[in-house]
Amino acid sequence: MNIQTIKSADSSTQITVKRAAGTGTKPSASSAQQLAPAATEGSAISLSSSAAFSSHASDIDTAKVESIKAALKDGSYKIDSSAIADGMLGTARDLLRASSR
Repeated sequence: MNIQTIKSADSSTQITVKRAAGTGTKPSASSAQQLAPAATEGSAISLSSSAAFSSHASDIDTAKVESIKAALKDGSYKIDSSAIADGMLGTARDLLRASSR
């Protein structure tokens, strides 16, 4: 896969993606017809500067982020490994329940 990024003077960005010629698998006849144009042509995406990644102030608690940064810097940030383990086990339980349905 070849990915090319071009930035223009008006702050927009164009990204072109081209697939490699061979993927190592043999597609069926019907999927080969569908994939043939995509394999030879590129896909282009243009992003304007207004489409740049942004976050809303309500999405991020900046005060909490700053307090965590300060605690990391001064070495006072404590990690509760049992809470992390409990969370991971809870997620695993939820995933197992969801997959057994």
